[in-house]
Amino acid sequence: METRLLAATGGRRVNRWWQLCACIIAMMAIANLQYAWTLFTLPLTRALGAALSAVQIAFTLFVLTETWLVPFEGYLVDRFGAGRIVMVGGVLVGLSWVWSGVAHSLHALYFAYALGGIGAGAVYGASVGTALKWFPDRRGLAAGLTAGAYGIGTALTVIPINRMIAHSGYQSAFITWGFIQGIVVVAAALFIQRPPD
Repeated sequence: METRLLAATGGRRVNRWWQLCACIIAMMAIANLQYAWTLFTLPLTRALGAALSAVQIAFTLFVLTETWLVPFEGYLVDRFGAGRIVMVGGVLVGLSWVWSGVAHSLHALYFAYALGGIGAGAVYGASVGTALKWFPDRRGLAAGLTAGAYGIGTALTVIPINRMIAHSGYQSAFITWGFIQGIVVVAAALFIQRPPD
């Protein structure tokens, strides 16, 4: 398999395991937009003077944009390459949390979190698709590791984020982790290459 992949990439040595690692890291870095959201809901209700149900609309918009746009984002992956789409997704994910940290209204929060959904969906679709393409002989393993990384990312960062919210406020946590997550996804995207046809 490795020999066939080497030949198919024009003789360039592309290690498919590094491709899988890059996809896993990108997936880990977008997980907090979904799984750490509940840490921010009560601070947001107090800061924005809004009901919890109104704040939760932001998460609904995130889920809608994360899932419904994936077919279109898959088209973009085929057209422009997974690396570029993951990079754009990383920028949107980072911008989403930074914007959420400076949002002073529900509408700004809604827009910011919908933007994060677009970015997370792009990273998710491109990463899983890329992993499957690089591992046609181990599709279950590739899909399982990549999709599973989406939850592992939050398991590693939920305590630091929670502590930052407690000590520095939710805005500082949003902004700091927005930069961290965005940079990690963009860095991972630099290693993601189009698999051979």
